[in-house]
Amino acid sequence: MATVNMRLGLPQAMTINGVDAGGLMTAVIQCGYENIMRSAPDGLEVGLKDKEVQFVRGTIVTQDWVEAVNLLTGAVGTYIFYERKSGVAAATGYVKHTLTNPVIHRVAIGITKGGYAVVTFDFECRAADETKTIADMWALLDSQAAPTYVSAARGGYRVESAAHGGSIDIYHVTAFDFTLTLPLIKACNDADVAYTCVDARLDGLTAGGSISFQCGEITGAILTCQELIAASAAALVLVVTQGGGAADKTITIAGCDFSNIGSSSSVGAPFTEYSAAFDVANDTGTQLTLSGDNKIITIA
Repeated sequence: MATVNMRLGLPQAMTINGVDAGGLMTAVIQCGYENIMRSAPDGLEVGLKDKEVQFVRGTIVTQDWVEAVNLLTGAVGTYIFYERKSGVAAATGYVKHTLTNPVIHRVAIGITKGGYAVVTFDFECRAADETKTIADMWALLDSQAAPTYVSAARGGYRVESAAHGGSIDIYHVTAFDFTLTLPLIKACNDADVAYTCVDARLDGLTAGGSISFQCGEITGAILTCQELIAASAAALVLVVTQGGGAADKTITIAGCDFSNIGSSSSVGAPFTEYSAAFDVANDTGTQLTLSGDNKIITIA
């Protein structure tokens, strides 16, 4: 058998729905048939099989975490990224991936002390018309030149300060995560080959996360984590360090309502670790939205 080398790797240079999101780490793409039908044996040793409703979907992780909200609210267009071909000169050593109409319905920000922050997002492709198949929704071009570098605003590796409601300071933050999820509605009917209806709806979106810290401060005979769970819904504000000497970024999550807390103390750990989970509670007087005057989250 002749020796061949058809390997691909090193995903890079991502743009999606008009957003240049650099720092691509992983691109996981799935495709196939949503509905698999198998008959009863009916005298056969192996039943019959049919399949329908083609799909293309994926999960992406990038270090350009400041683009989280822009990813979720961007106009649906295309998702483009490149992979490097093994053993081929750079002049023609790249493969271009183009995914059409990727509807982003979930984004998650993850910050861990001592590492760059990441944003993870999920998408589902919408077929442009009833004839479109997997090959149309996920097209590839071989033997491409090196793509233009897409920079990333890396950072978020240290939380300098955190406060809830402007009065409860949270010291020694070790991790923070926040997720926004939109209800995803899909349909494939009539002569459709794939999902021609894919909607991410704002009505009924969920928003929440958690914060981990080593702050054992006691105020009025209760710990900081106990203060958080006793407090009313209010803004959670974090100031985080950016990389390369760039200006700090401030994350503001409106309407944070802490629902449960935990404390973990062990002789095998240097300090007691506390965690507090929260979700976003709306207010009919000042309704929270992804955009507008009363944003659920701002990154500035």
